[in-house]
Amino acid sequence: MSTTDDIPTKHMIALYYCYPPAGLPKDQLEPHKLFHQETCTNLNLGGRIRVSEEGINGVLSGTENALREYEASLRKELLKLVVVVIDDNDHDDDDPTTEWLDIKYCHLRNDIPTEQQLFDSLQVKITREVVSLIEPTPQNQGKNKGKRCRQRRKQKRKEKQLQEKLAEASVGEDDSSNNKATAVKLAAAKEVVVNIEDWKNNIPAQHLSPEEWNNKLLELAQQEEEGSFEESEAVLLDTRNIYETRVGHFAVPQLPTLFPNTRKFSSLPLALNTEEAAEALAGKQVFMYCTGGVRCERAGTYLRALSDSNSGAWQGKEKPKAIFQLKGGIQKYLETYGEQVEPKSDDDADAKPCLYRGKNFVFDQRRTDPVIGNGITSKTASDSSERVSSVGQCIICSKTHDDYDNGFSPCDEKEARCCRCRVLVLVCNDCRPNVRSCGEPETDNVSDLLCGRTTCIDEGNIAENVETVRY
Repeated sequence: MSTTDDIPTKHMIALYYCYPPAGLPKDQLEPHKLFHQETCTNLNLGGRIRVSEEGINGVLSGTENALREYEASLRKELLKLVVVVIDDNDHDDDDPTTEWLDIKYCHLRNDIPTEQQLFDSLQVKITREVVSLIEPTPQNQGKNKGKRCRQRRKQKRKEKQLQEKLAEASVGEDDSSNNKATAVKLAAAKEVVVNIEDWKNNIPAQHLSPEEWNNKLLELAQQEEEGSFEESEAVLLDTRNIYETRVGHFAVPQLPTLFPNTRKFSSLPLALNTEEAAEALAGKQVFMYCTGGVRCERAGTYLRALSDSNSGAWQGKEKPKAIFQLKGGIQKYLETYGEQVEPKSDDDADAKPCLYRGKNFVFDQRRTDPVIGNGITSKTASDSSERVSSVGQCIICSKTHDDYDNGFSPCDEKEARCCRCRVLVLVCNDCRPNVRSCGEPETDNVSDLLCGRTTCIDEGNIAENVETVRY
């Protein structure tokens, strides 16, 4: 008996990006934008696509047949645009785009109607970058000038708050060691991005397939467990934002993970230039990951440049021994080691040593992908009771909870958000009536919801959010 998964016209999400070796010709960006608009319109595809001289980044929804036809057309179009260097050992029928166009086909959720998970429009725009890691300088503000002015005012408020905290931490001649430690941490983490010229020209991180990723990390975890090293040789780096990591993340037994806990990706450079980050990453093998891989392309390059700069928190610190990134990101990893939200059987859950726990947050109408990680808790985990498939917690009562939408569809816009910065917050059904989310009317005896429970993570110093966790 056939299932919906066997039907070639089933709807899916295509998540992709590419960084062609020589980029895209500047004079061909407008024609290439038109190619996407026409091709997607003809195939009835919706979604978002960013086109820049660096490459392309996109997420589309449609039938699987249409999405694969789009992929085939895109590969042909890219071969017309970019300069392809053919190696003497290559075969004539090899497609060079397979080396730098990364595309993943993602399933829809079963608990939400199909039409509510598809994009209802198409947006194709030309941008400065495939993904923005560094905030634009005043010279490049353009139409966002007003927004940048607000950001500068916000930065000044943060600097003032930092000075006040430094003053509080240094008051009195008999300061406690905790206050002194706080003062040192805050002083070393002034929110200034180290100005690194041409940081994008640094060597990117080495790509590891999901299988290579698992094998390397399990081997290092085994060595750690046997006490082969005085301290950890490796550290994982989650380059995503805090609301993504709260519903799912890698957790490798015996190995530490650095969580920057940022609100937005452009805050990552500040988080990497903190004492916490420098201490955790210096001299280690760094294993980076994100949703689909595109953010790690830039994060790895920047981390290498930052550690080479010998400035900021990295002054006098050893460079990372190696920087790796998970090819295809969490999405690709879970295609191999994940399982559907409703596992087929305990035997299937035990078959593979999955190192990811929980859901994969995605930036489309689904909110989270239906394939989850049922992560092992030790190298010898033998049954499903020793695995973790949910890491989310209600911010109010700490009860297990990993649904931002509390049973609703994301398109219903019933999610809870911080009253100050609008970041998504996990609040269980029992606690939801007791807090006011951003945009909701003020009510007596109902407190404002903040993403840090008592404060907003976006109003303090970024160094206070960065943390290293060992599993």
